[in-house]
Amino acid sequence: MVDYRALFRRRRKEKGLTQTQLGEMVDRTQAYIYEIESGRKTPSLDLFFQICEALDIKVFPDEQ
Repeated sequence: MVDYRALFRRRRKEKGLTQTQLGEMVDRTQAYIYEIESGRKTPSLDLFFQICEALDIKVFPDEQ
C-alpha cells in the first residue's frame, strides 16, 4: 500500500510547491497541510481527491 502522506510530500516538492501554496490550491491552511503530511490528520475523501488533483496524482489507473 502506498503511503499517501509521503507521496503528497514528494510530489509537492517535485512540483516546487510550498505547503502554503498547496493549501491555497485546496482552500486549507499551511498548518493543515503539514498535519496531513505528518500523519496528525487524515484528510476527508473529498480533500484527498482535491490534493491528488492539485498534485497531478492519478488515483485510478487507465481502464483498458
